[in-house]
Amino acid sequence: MTKINKELFNRRIEEACEALEEIREIISMGLNEFMKSRRARFSLRYSIVLLVEALADVAVAILEKDFGVVSESYRDAFLGLSEKGVVGAETSQSMIGLVALRNMIVHRYWKVDDARIYDVARKNGIGVVEKFISEVSRYVEAKDP
Repeated sequence: MTKINKELFNRRIEEACEALEEIREIISMGLNEFMKSRRARFSLRYSIVLLVEALADVAVAILEKDFGVVSESYRDAFLGLSEKGVVGAETSQSMIGLVALRNMIVHRYWKVDDARIYDVARKNGIGVVEKFISEVSRYVEAKDP
């Protein structure tokens, strides 16, 4: 098995960090201001989708390159990282929660609830993502200093 491509890893982390910065800016608004701004609502939706997809790409690549595991879904990719000890179980479960939020946005399983998206992003979304990035970065750095 080959190891994860650090250039790809760094690119995806950079994309995730850009999306995270946009999310930080949006959730600094109050809920009422956020709900009145179509641009902010759409930007938050897009940023969450971009963020989850970039980090899922990282998860898929680590599992495939380092462990020979092919993931069937984003959920499986984040779960797999926990099973292989790359990230903690709590981090994995929290990222799976963000996958569910991304799926709601993309597939519109029910009417998109922008207030809920804002609330999730504000309460724990940023912290979860920062923890995930820290854990996978530590893993990649230790594997290939």
